[in-house]
Amino acid sequence: MEPHDIIPLVSGSLVMLADLTAFALIMRIYLRHRRKSALFFSVAWLADFVMVVLSASQNQVLLGVAELSLTVFAALIFVGSTKLLEEESIPIPHSTLKNMGIIAPTFYCFVYLVYRLTENPDWALTAGVSLGVSGAFVFASGLLLRPIEEIYKRPARILYWSIVLFGLHLIPAAIFGLYIWYLPIGFTLSTILTISMAYSMYRLTSTREFLEGSGEIKAPKIHHGTIIVSPKEFQSLLQKLENAPVLAFLRDLKYAGKGWKTYFVTAVPFRKENISGTLNPTDLAKMTEIAFQYLEETSRRGIPGVVIIDCLEYLSMYNSWDSIMKFLSKLRDIVMVKGGTLILVIDKNSIEERLFNQLRKLLE
Repeated sequence: MEPHDIIPLVSGSLVMLADLTAFALIMRIYLRHRRKSALFFSVAWLADFVMVVLSASQNQVLLGVAELSLTVFAALIFVGSTKLLEEESIPIPHSTLKNMGIIAPTFYCFVYLVYRLTENPDWALTAGVSLGVSGAFVFASGLLLRPIEEIYKRPARILYWSIVLFGLHLIPAAIFGLYIWYLPIGFTLSTILTISMAYSMYRLTSTREFLEGSGEIKAPKIHHGTIIVSPKEFQSLLQKLENAPVLAFLRDLKYAGKGWKTYFVTAVPFRKENISGTLNPTDLAKMTEIAFQYLEETSRRGIPGVVIIDCLEYLSMYNSWDSIMKFLSKLRDIVMVKGGTLILVIDKNSIEERLFNQLRKLLE
């Protein structure tokens, strides 16, 4: 057996082993904890296994199914990534969505480039298309997952780089895949990146943060709608909110409960272990978007969501009062529609009586 025959055989065996192991382990996590992102990630690895098995065939129909399976793998990774963001109430940045519009013309140029370099129209329209579109969506999946690093730390960082590099490595595979000299390089890269993706994805889905985020959630016994409370009254509410699925925008992190999705509102961004991230006080639109995504998820799971804002005085330093009132009015409407609760913590003496009465009239 020639060396160029041994490498694909060894590589294919290792990739199939990684595919089946990742499928079984992540599917087990889904069956126990019912997080939909784990289901999509798990089935993705089964699709990759099918692709590897059928790609060794000499039958053109089976080879076509193999190429289709690669695109299914990419689609499932992409859907799983967006589902994970939804589960963590992380909005997809508008800039990312706008930048994805470039995929269509870039994909056309890529396939045309493959055709010009290989001078093989059949390869360009089959393997070139499959590798190109799969690479684009796998790469985009990696970009989408970048924000989860704030929650999952190192496992998310490794998964992000593994997915991005896997997507990129499919580009030279389409261009040089017909050349024997590239086979050992391509198969080696594919094996390393596949194993890295599979391992890091399992690491992430088996973390405490992922598993605890899927468990049974206790619904808080609290009034639905909007509540304006003083800091002292808020202290008495904390016990009711223990272990509840709370989204909190805070200035005082001592209030942050275990399992809360907490954002520290500050003009100085930094990282801290027990918070989901930081938000600039001027970014009221992003706060609204995060709250909407969070209430969408709790509503879907049949749990009344609770949004806490304990930074109104701080927000008023960076925004006009009209902007704050519009922000709170929109947030109130979202809470009403989704059957949740908005808790506004404010010291009555910290703002003018006229403004406080206006606030109470608007929200209550």
